[in-house]
Amino acid sequence: MATLHSSHKMLREVKYLNLNKGRSGGIVMTKREISVILAGASQKEVIEIAGPMKENCEIQIMKPPQKTLVMVKARETVKRSLFYLGEVLATECMVLVDGVKGAAVLAGDDFDKVTAAAVIDGFLNLPDKKAEKQQVLGQIQELGRQQAAARAELNRALRKSKVNFNVMGE
Repeated sequence: MATLHSSHKMLREVKYLNLNKGRSGGIVMTKREISVILAGASQKEVIEIAGPMKENCEIQIMKPPQKTLVMVKARETVKRSLFYLGEVLATECMVLVDGVKGAAVLAGDDFDKVTAAAVIDGFLNLPDKKAEKQQVLGQIQELGRQQAAARAELNRALRKSKVNFNVMGE
């Protein structure tokens, strides 16, 4: 059984992508932002983004996709202390993309999705191919915008059924 600490060890190697906005005018996203978007995406969307990388790069599986349990940390609201909420089923995978390591740990048991996410991570860790990496980051960013729009639409629909208890008491 893996813990949150040991599973994230392989993801902590590079916290930020070396694609700084400013001089190059490129897109900047942290590993966390990319992971959140890919985790919220469908299997089809993640595989679609990873498709060109699988065709144009040499991919080697270092650690095949496998199920693991990850401890989930939560923060208690009154004392602000951390505690372990419980375990969640996750799938982890590690690959080499043109000799550069890529890793992914996603909740659930979708082997194809986690492999594609690891390929994307490895591709974004490559020292070259800046233009291609910017294109991939653009796709991920657009996917994030679509997810945010869908969440906003759901929130609007839910707000319609919100009960204002102050008005009911009058």
